[in-house]
Amino acid sequence: MKKPWIILTAPAALIVAVVALAVGLEMEFETPSKEIGRTTEKELKVVLSSSFGSLYVSKGEPEKILVADAVEKKSADAKMDIHYDIRNRVGYMDVTLGETREDRDRRKGSFKLGDFKGGKWYLRFSDIIPISFDVELGVGNGDFDLSGLQVKDFTLSTGASDVSLSFDEPNKTSIDNLSIESGVSKFHGRNLGNANFKRLKFQGGVGAYTLDFGGDITNEVDVDIDIGLGMLTIIVPPEVGAKLFCEKNWVSRLDYDRDFHPVSDNEYETENFDQAEGRMNIRIDSGLGSIKVRRH
Repeated sequence: MKKPWIILTAPAALIVAVVALAVGLEMEFETPSKEIGRTTEKELKVVLSSSFGSLYVSKGEPEKILVADAVEKKSADAKMDIHYDIRNRVGYMDVTLGETREDRDRRKGSFKLGDFKGGKWYLRFSDIIPISFDVELGVGNGDFDLSGLQVKDFTLSTGASDVSLSFDEPNKTSIDNLSIESGVSKFHGRNLGNANFKRLKFQGGVGAYTLDFGGDITNEVDVDIDIGLGMLTIIVPPEVGAKLFCEKNWVSRLDYDRDFHPVSDNEYETENFDQAEGRMNIRIDSGLGSIKVRRH
């Protein structure tokens, strides 16, 4: 026998909605997934911008340029658009998070994925081709686990964000310039020595920052740091030789381990700098802040 339809009156429907919220039912959530398979690409250039939300970037499947998953709320006014095309065997990808529908409709591209609405996005990239990242984050969280990827270039600019960047495995290619600009935020870099960079530039506004250069540094690298009002901790592995340049002023405080010894008023050097295979030249320009340099 055919079951009768159940019709809810307006008050009854309101009660159901309230009960659903009270018990935490995920009636408004979806987890769409999109992917781009690899074809003729020999290199990938990614431009990624996010106005708000939580973003997670990591290594994915070799033969898939990108696998994108979203955990979203239907009523949220956040979306993800992916525009992608290939020119001269180079893949150009433009990923935008947090656009309105009107903004998205005004954009044009040769390849477009999705109408994600969301709070959390997970992007996983292929590890068999070199990738250049140009990332801009607004408000939210960012977790960039680039372990195992071939990172050719990395530029990151953040607003009011809590961001982590890690290279738990050695980068399979080299980075000429690794650039990070962190605004009113918290930033933690882990095993940055594995990034295989030649020059790292970090600029901080107001916040707490940790730059951990653990990993494998086998040549001489340059690190330029400029912070305004914040707390900065730099971790240099004991096997790496380091030379530290930091001008003293009365509004900033420099605290360094005993392994560093003064060479001049503004220059400090570890005892193993001349003998070490991996060496770092660290230059710090600080406004009103606290700087700690540690060896472990």
